[in-house]
Amino acid sequence: MRSTIILVLVAALPLLHTGCKEVDCGDGTIERNGQCEPADTSVDPAKCGPNTMVIGDQCVPVFEPTICDPATTDEDLNPTTNVVTCIGSGGGGCGAALACPQPSSGLQTICGQLYDIENNEPFQAMGSLGARCDPANPAASGPCALRMNAYDAIMFAGNPNTAPLAVVDTYIDDCGRFRLTDVMPPAGSPFIAIGMDDRDPTKVGPGGVTNATGVATPTAPNMAVKDVEAFQVPSATTTKWAMTGGPTIAGGIYTMIFRQKRVPSRLTQAGVTVLKGPPPTFTPTPTTDHYFVNTDVSRERIDMALNATGANGTALVTNAMLADIYTGTPTVLPAECRWSAHAAQTVAGIVFVQILRPVNATGMTCNL
Repeated sequence: MRSTIILVLVAALPLLHTGCKEVDCGDGTIERNGQCEPADTSVDPAKCGPNTMVIGDQCVPVFEPTICDPATTDEDLNPTTNVVTCIGSGGGGCGAALACPQPSSGLQTICGQLYDIENNEPFQAMGSLGARCDPANPAASGPCALRMNAYDAIMFAGNPNTAPLAVVDTYIDDCGRFRLTDVMPPAGSPFIAIGMDDRDPTKVGPGGVTNATGVATPTAPNMAVKDVEAFQVPSATTTKWAMTGGPTIAGGIYTMIFRQKRVPSRLTQAGVTVLKGPPPTFTPTPTTDHYFVNTDVSRERIDMALNATGANGTALVTNAMLADIYTGTPTVLPAECRWSAHAAQTVAGIVFVQILRPVNATGMTCNL
């Protein structure tokens, strides 16, 4: 009997031995093959490619610090990759990139391109070379005849005579590129409106190069907002709209342009009908929206019989009120997408342009 008990204890010893740790590793380390090693090292550095290094269990890029020559270049940060590119500040023609540097702390920078609303082309001066406009010597035509201001979008909708927001520097060149540097974001307002009209005070409104126009961009302190589209809308164009059955400029026009992609693509979307809220109920507004001739890529002729966007993806809306939210029918989009929705206010004598792009449907991911 005694020998049997001894045999049982001896047999149990290997099991007790395997359940004990031979190495007791400290904080921040783990036991690997009987040795204590850093807990965040699980990738062999030899498996990382050139210009990469191991951080934790991933190979990540290694970039040399970028230092731009302040006399000849501007820093342009890509927030997705966190890479800074030095972009020349000496003109370079309309094909050259325009830097959109990060703003000073608490402020916002807004950059973009002017377009002609009628032909959808960049609004540029004849023979443009990328030269910055001189506000003291405005041109008689082209981008250098214009001025741009930033406003609290909500306040501007209620009173177009509201004072503009403080901006450290406003850049416009003869290519129609613009940059508003260090804009003071409006307190409590989700949108900044960019208002544009002739610089010559005797030609403001329909009497000059453009009617008064506006676009909105999100308020985003400490960010550089890029690829904003602003539009020159001459009186000759709004006259064509009115003569073919569309609204007149007198009551103000809310222009909705539907884009096919959520990225900065300018492809337009046909087959969209305007819907008005408030959410969650959106309904068509057939008495206040107008659509262009179905096959027209340009924006010249209204077809009063249509109830959806044609080739130019555009609708003109009247009598818009801030209490209402505007969007479009999602039937032309994949099930995981819907159109962005926006508040709007038509203001007498002003053409306000809103770009609408696909966004995520509730609980889904839109891959457009």
